[in-house]
Amino acid sequence: EQDDMIKVYNEKIQINNKSIIFDTTIKKIIYFSDIFVVLIRENKEIPNNIIAYDYYGNEVWKINDIVCAKVLRGYDNIIKKSENVLVAYCELGIIFEIDIFKKIVIHKNYMR
Repeated sequence: EQDDMIKVYNEKIQINNKSIIFDTTIKKIIYFSDIFVVLIRENKEIPNNIIAYDYYGNEVWKINDIVCAKVLRGYDNIIKKSENVLVAYCELGIIFEIDIFKKIVIHKNYMR
């Protein structure tokens, strides 16, 4: 299981011998087969704060590579809907369902 290779600290992820260091707290990590997705967040909004990595520790994408918003916004939660779908909750009240392998938005909802 991939989780064995990964150690998570407050602002750092250790994969084998590689460290990924953030300047913000890691709020949540979701594991998929080929990548894992990290939500970094503190009390204030941090733009573009969902980042995907492969299990070698290389960055694969950031949320705005897929969502392509003109203004970078922050996200406050992520949920694993299926083995290839991530749900990302934008601070503006928009919910994106993302195919993490095709790197496309498959659904967009507004919370009202």
